[in-house]
Amino acid sequence: MKSLKNYIKENPAVFDDQEPAEGHFERFAERLNRLASEKQPKRTLKFRLITVFSAAASVFLIIMATVWLHSSPEEEKNDFSEQPDKTEFSVTNRFYAEQMNEKIEHIQCKLSTVSPNVRSQLEGDLQQIVTENKQFIQKMQKENNENLAVFYLVKHYKINLHTLEFISDKLGDDGEC
Repeated sequence: MKSLKNYIKENPAVFDDQEPAEGHFERFAERLNRLASEKQPKRTLKFRLITVFSAAASVFLIIMATVWLHSSPEEEKNDFSEQPDKTEFSVTNRFYAEQMNEKIEHIQCKLSTVSPNVRSQLEGDLQQIVTENKQFIQKMQKENNENLAVFYLVKHYKINLHTLEFISDKLGDDGEC
């Protein structure tokens, strides 16, 4: 067998110049037509069932997800962004938080004119004030007596605002800010 392969590889001209035997093309065309006319084997029933069930399960999951999203109870749909809390504590907190944020923004604007060491120290101090403020608010929100919570909330914010005003004054007046 190897010698035949070697002979064919070494002498391709002997084989390339000869035409196939008579009737070869007709037999080849007839065989192609016969294969094309035969029915292709059908997919198995198992494969079809798996495909149908997979498609049905996918459609079912999509429908269930849509129904679940659109039929959740009204209480769950009402989050704090849609209906803001109207308690005295939350209104007071929002009022002072806005003032505090304005002061912090003003100080951060002024920080661009100070040395990097001072800027780093003041940014750390501002971060500490913000962190402690958040912790204090969380504690006060848990207080059962709202009037007492509001009283201490106002005191706390006034101290923070006074501290921020002091920092701002020490940084001086900056025309851009």
